[in-house]
This record gives sequence, C-alpha cells and structure tokens, in this order.
Amino acid sequence: MSMGEVSIAAVFEHLRLLREKVSALAASEENQVRTLKGHQTPDTQEAIHLSFAKLQDQIESMEETLATIAEATGEIPKS
Repeated sequence: MSMGEVSIAAVFEHLRLLREKVSALAASEENQVRTLKGHQTPDTQEAIHLSFAKLQDQIESMEETLATIAEATGEIPKS
C-alpha cells in the first residue's frame, strides 16, 4: 500500500467516525430537546434537525471529493 493509499484510507476512516459521532450527537440533542418543557419551539427543533442533516450532507460531500482525488491520483481504481 502506498503512502497515498494509507493517507486516503485514514481520512475515509476519520470521516466514517465523524459521521457516527454526528449521528450520536444528533440523537442526544433530539432527546434533550424533547425533555425540555416550554423552552423549545417546533421551529427550534426543526432547525436542529436541519443543521445535523446539513452536517451529514457535508461529510458526504467530503467523502465524494476524497474519492475523486483518490481516483484522479490513481490511489483507487475509477468506478
């Protein structure tokens, strides 16, 4: 395995772990919002949900960009 392949694999692993951590944080925040009484509005709940969805979309975008770089540099075969 080349140094580039190792680095790319490491970044993919970091992104996978980041996705898991964001999902866990989103679940935790959603549970916390449900337990608060009178302080949260549906708009706030929706904003939190949309923010976490946006984070997941951005992680996906980073994964796609990394895959493009890996393909362009020959580190992984083109799909």
